[in-house]
Amino acid sequence: MKAIIIGAGIGGLTTAIALQQQGIDYEIYDAVPECRAVGAGIMLGGNAMTVYERLGVGEAIRNVSIFPENIFVSNYKGKVLQQVSNAYIRQRYGQGAHMIHRATLQQLLLQAVTKEVHWGKNFQRLEHHSHGVVAYFEDGSTATADLLIGADGIRSVVREKYVVPAEYRYSGQTCWRAIIPMKLSHEEQMNATEVWGNGNGLRASYMQVDGDRVYFWFTKKMPAGKPFTDIDAIAFMKKELAAFSGKMQQVVAAIKPEMLLRADLYDFKPISTWYKHKVVLLGDACHATTPNLGQGASQAIEDALMLARCLKQETSIDAAFKKYQDGRIERVQKVVGISWQLAQLTNWKGLLATSVRDMIVRMVPNRITQQQMEFLYSLKW
Repeated sequence: MKAIIIGAGIGGLTTAIALQQQGIDYEIYDAVPECRAVGAGIMLGGNAMTVYERLGVGEAIRNVSIFPENIFVSNYKGKVLQQVSNAYIRQRYGQGAHMIHRATLQQLLLQAVTKEVHWGKNFQRLEHHSHGVVAYFEDGSTATADLLIGADGIRSVVREKYVVPAEYRYSGQTCWRAIIPMKLSHEEQMNATEVWGNGNGLRASYMQVDGDRVYFWFTKKMPAGKPFTDIDAIAFMKKELAAFSGKMQQVVAAIKPEMLLRADLYDFKPISTWYKHKVVLLGDACHATTPNLGQGASQAIEDALMLARCLKQETSIDAAFKKYQDGRIERVQKVVGISWQLAQLTNWKGLLATSVRDMIVRMVPNRITQQQMEFLYSLKW
């Protein structure tokens, strides 16, 4: 058996590693002309780290990432709304969350992949034949395999052309991210905090991702596509975060325009079909989620391991795809739903509404928190 993987991001590369662990052949194709050190920070949940342990790359990731012992949600005045003990999660489930630069993670995954990625391959179309599939690329080249895996992100060409079109949803929030040359104190590294403002989607956070770099992000409710230059964006963030306590202003003051990455935050309504014929979807291509649980990449990483196992275990591709979809769809749709609800909760505005919002978050019973931990971090397969 051989698979074509479209997309050399975290989901696609993890899939390649999982396939080679199962003895399944593959080729990876990506539209970008070469591997570039792009992106900002990423939080790998304890469930993602469990998968990477099973794939043999967990130690390499731990060696170049940061493990915060606690993760807080607080309001902009410094009052703690929620605390998650990452140390407890590691003790209870074997692995906890790790902060890492996205480009660093991609390089580690590339090192673990035994085949070269085909860069500069813009996927155009697909043909089905009795022996499998033929993928056609913009440069005129082709690739033949038994099946094709679409790991090409939220705007997936594979999904839109060959499985099912998506209905995109704008969360109402725009996000700016940056990687800043900076070293936080040991206490700040061990206690990562997401800070909520006075409504309208205003949130910000900064976390160490390696020895000398900090990942910063900022969200605000606004129309999609609202024009900002990078210089204007920095001024806007400084103004919006002026009332935030702690070191927030110092972190923002260190941001240079060229560090900024902007994204209007979208997901799409859950789809019930992840495969058709010899084509299957993975990660954001089939369940894009807003980044409010820190689970977008983690769920793609889970997908990769389960898909590879199903392809190894089942006697037909169709049976493997069905087992993969049935095993994953309920879980990821719940993650997407919770994440969407959190985005809308932070979009509330007005003093009364935000006071109620903060009280709701602060008063979540321990029983509910434990249930969510069990749901997210306990992989029983």
